[in-house]
Amino acid sequence: MPRITVGRDEGDVEEFGEMKGTGFLGKHILGEQKEASLGNEVRMDIARPHVMGIFGKRGQGKSYTMGTVAEELVNADDAVRNNLSTIMIDSMGIFWSMKYPNNEDGAILDRWDLGPESMNVRLLIPEGHEEKCREDGIPFDRTFAIKPGEMNSGDWELAFNIDPTSPYGILLERVIDKLKREKGTGFSIQDMIRTIKDHDEFDIDVRRALVNRFTTADDWGIFSPDGITVRELTQRETVSILDVSMFESLSRGWSVRALVVGLLARKVLKQRMESKRVEELEEMEGLPTSDSPIVWMLIDEAHQYIPDEGQTPASEPLLQWAKIGREPGVSVVLATQQPARINANFLSQMDIMFVHRLTAQADIEALGEIMQTYMRYNITELIDNLPRQNGAAVILDDNSERVYPVQVRPRKSWHAGGTPTAIKDRGRT
Repeated sequence: MPRITVGRDEGDVEEFGEMKGTGFLGKHILGEQKEASLGNEVRMDIARPHVMGIFGKRGQGKSYTMGTVAEELVNADDAVRNNLSTIMIDSMGIFWSMKYPNNEDGAILDRWDLGPESMNVRLLIPEGHEEKCREDGIPFDRTFAIKPGEMNSGDWELAFNIDPTSPYGILLERVIDKLKREKGTGFSIQDMIRTIKDHDEFDIDVRRALVNRFTTADDWGIFSPDGITVRELTQRETVSILDVSMFESLSRGWSVRALVVGLLARKVLKQRMESKRVEELEEMEGLPTSDSPIVWMLIDEAHQYIPDEGQTPASEPLLQWAKIGREPGVSVVLATQQPARINANFLSQMDIMFVHRLTAQADIEALGEIMQTYMRYNITELIDNLPRQNGAAVILDDNSERVYPVQVRPRKSWHAGGTPTAIKDRGRT
């Protein structure tokens, strides 16, 4: 039976074929609503960089689909996996369960000629949360922390909502410049506090206010001069899950998460741009390729990181990934219930979109505004024609300029993001 491959243009299909460097996503839906049946296998290119969106209202399979994409990156064929590294930003604390097989849905998987399978992923949690994870039985692999010295004044200004032209912003920039000259990137929050206090040319109230902010930041427990490096996170053949849900209890939880994502995105892009130049030189000289793999970043609850209104520390770095990431070799996958709240410039850069059921008019209009000329129907009609079952989606593929209704395949690993129910003894179909 012929396959559908999204994310590849005709040239890629001729060069690589339909299978090599692809992942199995699901099956093509034939017919509409109650008359629908499943047809051809649908696969997705994972060898080239992509900007993807996964959209759907609560309970329609948005996070489930992101987990399916991650499973295919874990199990990519050897030639591709050896040159890939994947980072998942887990905003809700649900993807740790990929370490366990989906035995509960064994019968469903069997109907798809699949089987339960645990995934070879690394779970990283923030420093200081080890005891809580052990109590909850969550099997983490290591902790992570951010190096304060890798953040610039703009990151802190966004995190603390500081005007860069205000006395606070000016003092902050001078402190960071001084410490980077003296210590490079190896300084701590306490070093910053001491340096702020030493700048007695600034009003005492300004210094106290900035010290209070950094004292609070130090209490977040995520900053350390010995934080994890980008090279450690982007090793070949690794899928690293960063559980940032544990910042929920902080007063500025989403700002902290955005700091993590923004710093990571900026550093990875810089690394890949440097590696791309080396790879091109080595290719011309016939030498081995660079040791820096192509990086995929998957982000759940993405509207919190790159909103349509306002900015977070992650906004500009993620927008850079979308605009120029194809050339250096970085892919980004954003999942959200609210596409209308995603930065419109980012939405316009997407070349693959999974659209599960949406009902909010603002979300439908946001997607409608970026519809391409090859679409014969509006997005509302396409969604309405889907069968009323979880996992049904419309895939918009800008590479082949085609639209496909698809039933996403069942997960091989356990999905911890299901909706809780008070009925524990229930049948499964």
